[in-house]
Amino acid sequence: RERPPPPLPPPPPVPSGPSHLKVPPPEYKVVEQAKDDKLPDTVQADPRGEDPSKRISEKAISRGAGRNTESFDPASTLVRPDLRIHVGSPTIDTYTEKLKHDDVVIVPELFGKRDDWTLYYKLVDEITELQAKGEEGSDWVAWHEGAHLISKNPEQSETFKEIIDRLCKYFKIKKDTIGTRFNWYKDSSDWKPFHHDSAAFNPKRAKNQNITVGVSFGATRELAFVRAAPQEGGDKVRLYFPQTNNGVFSFGRDANILWKHGINALQPEDQNGKGRISIILWGFAEGIIEEAGSPPLLGSDGQGPHGGRRRDRRKR
Repeated sequence: RERPPPPLPPPPPVPSGPSHLKVPPPEYKVVEQAKDDKLPDTVQADPRGEDPSKRISEKAISRGAGRNTESFDPASTLVRPDLRIHVGSPTIDTYTEKLKHDDVVIVPELFGKRDDWTLYYKLVDEITELQAKGEEGSDWVAWHEGAHLISKNPEQSETFKEIIDRLCKYFKIKKDTIGTRFNWYKDSSDWKPFHHDSAAFNPKRAKNQNITVGVSFGATRELAFVRAAPQEGGDKVRLYFPQTNNGVFSFGRDANILWKHGINALQPEDQNGKGRISIILWGFAEGIIEEAGSPPLLGSDGQGPHGGRRRDRRKR
């Protein structure tokens, strides 16, 4: 008599954590378009015909997908991304592209050439002068359990104020909504653990903050994003963005909920003793487009570490 087959292994754990909410599938249609009048009249006729709604072959439509093709249905691409990456120009005063809450904007050299460290050393000098004058709150404070330093009161630094003004103008951020932080990674041994900015779980801050903006001065360090929800098997998606001197990086409200971010530690062979300043600005950027399916604030369902924290506050 044959032995029964061995039991099947248990299914992999179902990913849990923040995600976009399920929304009805999008509708796709081709709208009437004006022809590009700058194209030459001699452009060869389109072999697919003049009707743009009939460009995909009937064979592909009937199959739906291919061996190396996810889908032949254009509606399958009309879904929200986990992140959308924009590159902004450093030569304009205000970013003009429409932004959404999943968006990241990278602006290289907004505050100068990559190899020009003038602002890095100027900021260190100005904070040092404030400390020497006894300016309240200007001293260096160990932050995030000693991972790096911050100054809680850099507002008397003229350079700091000019930087904040420039960032608010570039991203159309209301000045009366902003919060700031002055981080100093004093040398290449400093780093930043993964975390969410507090607007991801604090309802009061979420009302006034829909964007995080950071500017980097000094040594290049990697800004890292890790997906808050694990994948099957417990792995996590990681994205690394090198932050170069005088460059700017922003991310939206929903990116802050779906992802944690931090500054990677450096491998021993990459440690050279050079430091980095990051000035962080949180605030309400005008004109950001709302989309269906945005994730709720962390802990709003009473689950997870932020949900537990809320329950503790209510008990007190």
